[in-house]
Amino acid sequence: MKTKVLAFTILAGILFFTACDAAKKTAADEAIKGAQTAYAAVADQATQYVPDQAKDVQASIQSAKDAFDKGEYSAALESAKGLPEKIKALGAAAAAKKDELTAKWNEMSASMPGLVAAVQTKVDAMTKTHKLPAGAADNFAAVKQAWGDASSAFQSGKIQDAMAKAGEAKEKISALQSMLGMKPAA
Repeated sequence: MKTKVLAFTILAGILFFTACDAAKKTAADEAIKGAQTAYAAVADQATQYVPDQAKDVQASIQSAKDAFDKGEYSAALESAKGLPEKIKALGAAAAAKKDELTAKWNEMSASMPGLVAAVQTKVDAMTKTHKLPAGAADNFAAVKQAWGDASSAFQSGKIQDAMAKAGEAKEKISALQSMLGMKPAA
């Protein structure tokens, strides 16, 4: 009789631990899948605007997956618990960075056409009097090309690329203004 009770107790203990392990496995799996789905929703913007934070979240998701794959369901669940907040913060950081860059772009795109027009007027006047410095025409063409590339990048949604190209155009126009004897843009 005692051996039957002992065997039953051992069997009940095994079933209990198996059931707990299965519950942890299910919870960890659901948490990881939820995190992956949430990350997928913000991944494109996050990798474009805040790539370091995006890599951190990717690493956290991978860590939870690795623990799950090793059968360490408690560790996987614990790793996955913090992911929703990290992903929410990542989405907010990406949106803030996009807004910041968009505001800078708007400032730049408001001032650049006027600068280009002023330089065009000066180039035209100097061309008529044959006093256009050597290379000025080529430099002006490079400015217009760089600004066109920046505008195209912005229209394509590549705001960081647009800002880099706009900065290049601004540097070129400042150098050209100096070359033409104009007051460089601020």
